[in-house]
Amino acid sequence: MLIVETGQGSQTANSYVSVADFKAWADLRGLTYGTDSVIEQQIFRAMDYIESLSFVGVKHTDLQSLQWPRDRVIIDGYSVETNEIPKQLKQAVYETVKIEIDGDSKMDAVDRETVSETVGDISITYKDNTGMVRQTPALTFALKKLVIPTGVVSRA
Repeated sequence: MLIVETGQGSQTANSYVSVADFKAWADLRGLTYGTDSVIEQQIFRAMDYIESLSFVGVKHTDLQSLQWPRDRVIIDGYSVETNEIPKQLKQAVYETVKIEIDGDSKMDAVDRETVSETVGDISITYKDNTGMVRQTPALTFALKKLVIPTGVVSRA
């Protein structure tokens, strides 16, 4: 069962969005999705990925079950309140759920890159710089202001 974090630092929350939240977001964009139980499963899977990220700021309390709410977070020059779940975070969850529904999970293992493959008379060769992971610019954009960039070192 989904328990949505409202910004209070719940010890039992397991999501930043509800099934109804996701459906409203998807409907505005003309996206298709499965039953409520399928959406709920995909939200849990998306949350596994989202919660694995290194976010800016620090958790508001050590007892809260999720990474948000957080302290010391500034987005676009404005401080995020400690009882706020940023819209960018919800957007990132929605985009991750969509990726899950599309069958392109961020949590699945990545196979090695195929350089050349021949089956009968058909031969396929991929460019050296082409990876197996599909790019997801909407998710990258949603997370841009929330996660610590790769390679950045911070001190507490």
